[in-house]
Amino acid sequence: MISTLGAANPWLICSLVHKFGRGEARTAEQFVQELEEGLLRDFRARDELFVEECHRTQAGKLHRAMTEILPNAMFIGFTGTPLLKTDKQKSVEIFGPYIHTYKYDEAVRDGAVLDLRYEARDIDQDLTSPKRVDQWFEAKTRGLTDVAKVQLKKKWGTMQKVLSSRDRLAKIVDDILIDMETRDRLMSRWGNAMLVSGSIYQACKLYEMFSDTELAGKCAIVTSYSPSPGDIRSEESGERLTEKLHQYEVYRAMLADFFGVSEDAAMYREEEFERKVKDRFINEPGQMRLLIVVDKLLTGFDAPPATYLYIDKRMRDHGLFQAICRLNRLDGEDKEFGYVIDYKDLFNSLESAVADYTGDALDGYDKEDVAGLLKDRLEMGRERLEETRETVRALCEPVSQPRNYLDYMHYFCAGDTADKVALKNNERRRVALYRPCHPSFGTTPTSSTRCPRPVTRRRKPRASAKKRPITRRCARR
Repeated sequence: MISTLGAANPWLICSLVHKFGRGEARTAEQFVQELEEGLLRDFRARDELFVEECHRTQAGKLHRAMTEILPNAMFIGFTGTPLLKTDKQKSVEIFGPYIHTYKYDEAVRDGAVLDLRYEARDIDQDLTSPKRVDQWFEAKTRGLTDVAKVQLKKKWGTMQKVLSSRDRLAKIVDDILIDMETRDRLMSRWGNAMLVSGSIYQACKLYEMFSDTELAGKCAIVTSYSPSPGDIRSEESGERLTEKLHQYEVYRAMLADFFGVSEDAAMYREEEFERKVKDRFINEPGQMRLLIVVDKLLTGFDAPPATYLYIDKRMRDHGLFQAICRLNRLDGEDKEFGYVIDYKDLFNSLESAVADYTGDALDGYDKEDVAGLLKDRLEMGRERLEETRETVRALCEPVSQPRNYLDYMHYFCAGDTADKVALKNNERRRVALYRPCHPSFGTTPTSSTRCPRPVTRRRKPRASAKKRPITRRCARR
């Protein structure tokens, strides 16, 4: 590393900060002294240093070693996350004042990242409400005749009691399954979701429950755990399995099912499993609809199809910020927002009449640094509904009275639906009518002469997304 820094070429070097130390237990003074003794007398290093993630690992031994080796260098720091209140002063001391800041709401306005919608759910009340039960019924009976629905509805009356009697994890599973059949992008299979669990053991229990549903084979656990016989040698199996043994057995079964081999042969392929699962989640969202995680993939995992994040874990500040930003990647016109569903009520919004998404779980940051990061899903949905109603009302204003079904057909299609010329001439009216409700609505060459109806869209190849500039900060000295 020292010889590379002293050479004229290459002119650009990328390195980890750990290259400035061997990780051995010794004092910073001893470490720096060793470095100075090893330097050549004519050693002259680079004049400029760009430090990525300058909010981390930049106040300890390795940073000091870096500055000692490069005493005349100008350090310019970058970070993609806001600085915690406790880190701000230290960062300014090390790098000096800000050169430029680029905050999250600015990136949303520029179209570099997507806006995020937040919803806190009381799983006991929301899931068993009549409205939620009816949503599930409609999703499960889609395509049935009205007569069949009426007959099934009589049996469906007990569903509310069934849901009420289930334990909390089972209710979360049921809630997510309803979303899978009713929510944008989840229902179309263009998007997928991540579920953050409080522990690996809990993640395994959730996976078992999902494996008994229509998500079997289309969900997976990705955690730091790797099954090993050594983990359970001291565990006693019996009527009540211990958590460690349960994790071991669930992981072995999951790996065996994925690779189609025996559990003994599959259990050592955990790294390959994770690699393939992540690839499928990104490139085939309809085939990997849900990832259950604990800590892994919540930072640095770039998956544009990820649209929903379900949180059932106590999180705050940096970890929470990084996790919810998994949803802000652009992914075609049909992905308008990222949706955060919070089962832990991290912002205490269920108890407060006024939701403040800059406090509580994010109170480690200054309010202005995280303002606009999260917006209330229901409130923003209400505003959008009112805007859409006004737009549709204006578009329908020219329709002749008494504005019955045929009047609308004549205005937006044609007086004679066999008149292809008139249908073509009125195509713009139809597109304008459907666009407020479906921003990604388009027409195909064969649909331009027909009355409007849903158009099947093929998924476009995903262009390389811009690197997110989430609260991008630079500082220099």
